[in-house]
Amino acid sequence: MLVRFQYRLINGLRDAGLARRTADVVVRCRGRQKASGGFFVLGGRAIVPGMSPVERNGGTGRMEMPLLYRTWKRFVREGTLDAHRVSRDVSESWVRSRRYGVDPYRDRGDIVLEPEDLELQRHKYADVIREVESLVHKIHGLLMEQRMVALFCDADGRILSEIGHPDTLRRAREIQFVPGADWSEAAVGTNAIGTALEVGNAVYVAGYEHYVVATHPWCCAAVPLRDPKGNVFGVLNLSGPLESAHPYLLGVVATMGAHVEDVIARMPQQGDEAVETQEGGVDFEGIIGKSASFRRCIDLAERAARVDYPVCLLGETGTGKELLARWIHRRSGRRGGPFVALNCGAMPEHLLESELFGHEEGAFTGAKKGGYPGAFRLAEGGTLFLDEVGEMPPQMQLALLRVLEEKAVRPIGGREEIRVNVRLVSATHRDLGLLVRQGAFREDLFHRLHVLPIHVPPLRERKEDIPDLAQYLLDTTGTGKKLNPAALRLLQDHPWRGNIRELRNVMVCASVFDDSRIIGPEGLTSFLDAENITGAMPGRNIPSRKEAVADALQNTRGNVSAAARRLGVSRSTLYRWLKQGGTGWDR
Repeated sequence: MLVRFQYRLINGLRDAGLARRTADVVVRCRGRQKASGGFFVLGGRAIVPGMSPVERNGGTGRMEMPLLYRTWKRFVREGTLDAHRVSRDVSESWVRSRRYGVDPYRDRGDIVLEPEDLELQRHKYADVIREVESLVHKIHGLLMEQRMVALFCDADGRILSEIGHPDTLRRAREIQFVPGADWSEAAVGTNAIGTALEVGNAVYVAGYEHYVVATHPWCCAAVPLRDPKGNVFGVLNLSGPLESAHPYLLGVVATMGAHVEDVIARMPQQGDEAVETQEGGVDFEGIIGKSASFRRCIDLAERAARVDYPVCLLGETGTGKELLARWIHRRSGRRGGPFVALNCGAMPEHLLESELFGHEEGAFTGAKKGGYPGAFRLAEGGTLFLDEVGEMPPQMQLALLRVLEEKAVRPIGGREEIRVNVRLVSATHRDLGLLVRQGAFREDLFHRLHVLPIHVPPLRERKEDIPDLAQYLLDTTGTGKKLNPAALRLLQDHPWRGNIRELRNVMVCASVFDDSRIIGPEGLTSFLDAENITGAMPGRNIPSRKEAVADALQNTRGNVSAAARRLGVSRSTLYRWLKQGGTGWDR
């Protein structure tokens, strides 16, 4: 069993690009582990493959778990501790927990972050959360097989993100082991998250080593995350039912933590505080704007977040529909559950069915070993975001309708239906009403999805938002560059057919290819659609750059400097355009 687990573990991490050999799994704990003759050392204790988690942490072994229980019970009742029965980290943590006045019989954690405060913390750690969630998705199969959940917490032990097996997530909600909850030692006593923060090292805690009864059925491994200066900025944690306990779990979380630290170290360091909102505007995690159309969209999203009805986001490609869906989720009553996104237009019908509803092992050629729960079950208790529902094939429309009506899924190859509890948010760039009239989309499914429709405005309808949004996107590149007023005017006059996605690409190009600290129009024009940059011309909508150049020179009587100013570009750029010919003013 151990060998099979180790093989699957190493392969899972290797597939995710995290481990090239077994040693990578067992030695990456910030230099505090060392491989040695088939075992590794953590905090001075040898960890032998095959050792039970209780033995690993200095306990007496899983076969003597009742003895560990008696040790815990005697300590919480009398304060008497037999130091030989538990590891030093655990015994010292028990003492601290008692000193903190933690109730050992409490059956859940405390929610300490209100939705608004949780959003602010998630914004502060947005880059880290994105990297952690991306990494967790890479080892998704491993988490599902071991029924584990992965969490990211801030430096105070407050959970900000949680992804993993739906059944384990359901158990986590029962003890409020969810985003917004405080799992520091001072709050809930000995646990992997809080104790890792206290000792500044990777920690594994299993069963009765936990101080409070709420976590006795759990095993948890956590590692502090440090910035390049050595300061702890958060904790990465893997948790699951006690029957999933395994000595290599600590190596897995250590490997993941080292990877996150490496990525974060390469990111530009930005300020710790969340971006302040402008008066009358919204500015959070890339959702930025003060225009009337955008404020109306956010107001509707805010109202939708308070209820549990299906939401349908309607808007052009690149307007940020998934970002808005995540925003709705984080402000909803389901914020403690997972957010699962699936693009319905990105895969063929037979794969879409498996991705949505899951499959049993051996259900078809290529089916995952152990089966796959599917998006509906992965989103249990949370939000399922279905993007591009307008591209869904007719047969899948019928299957989705049946699930929405019965609130149950039957995996491919399965015999029984499984009840699901999810909040559905869908999105499309298509006109669903027109598709219904054309017979390309089921009317009954339309009415199931189109309960709370929200129009996400295109960027061309939000011109007053473009300066703030462009500078925000430029700031995310970490170059410290700024846009001058002429550049901002040029951006406002661009039609932005690709919306925010196109704007982001232009800002990335400008940050990489423009050497100026203050970026002007000349640093942007080559990255914009040449057929549309001439919208910057006052009073006219010239259909091409060549005509715009000719018009500017005509109105300035051939004065290149004046024409360049009129076009919002540098003289050198205008000369380069003139050399390309076709304007009638070739030089």
